[in-house]
Amino acid sequence: MKTQLIKIAGLASYLIILGALFNFNWILILNPKPFFSVLLGMLILTASQYKKAYTKDDIIYSLRWNLIFSSFLTTLISILSSISTMKLSDTGRLDITESILPMLYGSILYLILNILFNNPIKVASKENSSESAVKSVNLFEPALSQRIFIEYGLTNRECHVASKLLENTSNKEIAAQLYVSEATIKKHIQNIYQKFGATDRSSYKEIYIKEASAVVHTIS
Repeated sequence: MKTQLIKIAGLASYLIILGALFNFNWILILNPKPFFSVLLGMLILTASQYKKAYTKDDIIYSLRWNLIFSSFLTTLISILSSISTMKLSDTGRLDITESILPMLYGSILYLILNILFNNPIKVASKENSSESAVKSVNLFEPALSQRIFIEYGLTNRECHVASKLLENTSNKEIAAQLYVSEATIKKHIQNIYQKFGATDRSSYKEIYIKEASAVVHTIS
């Protein structure tokens, strides 16, 4: 909240500097009609587009765009109204100063919305999609595990043993399934740990999951 207040203060300072440079009459913005016209237009347009599936980010995104359209349309209609009624200034020229106030209000409100709800929607969605892709894929599926085992230089027999380790199968059960002695299985496991840079089943599994996740990220 403190950061947002600092940003809003920065925006206010910038507007004051612009006003001073161009001798802007700030009394003009005290006219409530253009402000409420823009605000009302934004709310009506957003409400007309609202869907039950909308998230908070969707609503903020819709408010931002509808604020732009509302300020533009309000300005356009106000200018056309001034032309039709021929509002002349003291110099005899058409005065549209008040007519373009909606654009000023729209710009300021848009910047304030960006400050208050500064959510990188597109970037976040991309990151979330990558995370979802990892979660939706079985990191222990045979095709993926075989690819990783080959990259680490495991032999065919070691690949079988490595798969069983991921399934939390005991040494005795692995030996029985592969029709070899437990001593042979222990030797294979030592080779697997050495190639993966692991010290036990837990660290081996952690390294495997990390590698499998990296592969899925690359594919997605």
